[in-house]
Amino acid sequence: MADKKLKDRLKEITRPHSIHQKLGDFLEFLEDLIVLILLILLFVISVLALYDIFNALVKAQVKVYDLIPKFIYLFILIELFRLTIVYLKERRIDTSLIVKTTLIAVLREIIIKAPHFKPLDYVGIGFLALILALMYYVPKYIFVSEAEFRLRHKRKRTFRKVLRLRKKS
Repeated sequence: MADKKLKDRLKEITRPHSIHQKLGDFLEFLEDLIVLILLILLFVISVLALYDIFNALVKAQVKVYDLIPKFIYLFILIELFRLTIVYLKERRIDTSLIVKTTLIAVLREIIIKAPHFKPLDYVGIGFLALILALMYYVPKYIFVSEAEFRLRHKRKRTFRKVLRLRKKS
């Protein structure tokens, strides 16, 4: 009797579906733990960045040009913090938020290193900013959703109506 119960229990535990479910739950727990540690680290780094800004403001001889990159760095940390919270809540990565954060980081680098750029550097940064802007606006305003990638028909109809109105007048 005990041998049969043991065999049934062993069969239940070793069923592929059961093992995969338990392994998936464990890996999801580890993922949540990693994201939580990342959130704590982002919070600590943000507090240190605030402390650095406060120290710079307390000094009498601080230049505004030296403070701007520190403020932008803090905004980047805040956006990363928000991205991590969105991931924890919705279990998805918000690509538009990543692109916005990347744009802020690129602008920070432009502000810091602009005096040392060569003409080709400006072309490259302009191209990068254009691509990032397209990555942000195209899925948001041209397609219905990022998952479906269907074109919006409402805009086409509205554009056609505007053309008809212009031809009439």
